Amino acid sequence: MSNDVRPMIRKSSAVVTTTAAATPETLYQVSLGGNSSRTCIMRKILAYNDVGATTLMLGTGLGAAWTQRWPTFRLVNNVENKWIEVEIPEVELNEDITVQTDVLGVEVQVEVDEIGS
Repeated sequence: MSNDVRPMIRKSSAVVTTTAAATPETLYQVSLGGNSSRTCIMRKILAYNDVGATTLMLGTGLGAAWTQRWPTFRLVNNVENKWIEVEIPEVELNEDITVQTDVLGVEVQVEVDEIGS
């Protein structure tokens, strides 16, 4: 944890089930700030799949504008896959977080710290 004095609140995304393979989908939308734009830092990733071993990629943008922002995470089949803050590279974004997997039917949820007023 840093010594950041900016206002911060922890939020969770809804559980998103991927509907297409290799297609980015919106996972978490950064809230609009009052006086300045807000940013977010991912603190926890929860994922479950029962369709075989697969990969989970998190980034920003949709379609051709998608950019991977974190390393690829490997999901174990039929296991609740979980990564906590010390296992996730700290990346601060002012964009929505999107998810992409190589199969459909993966359930994903993230927890973030939103920073700003």
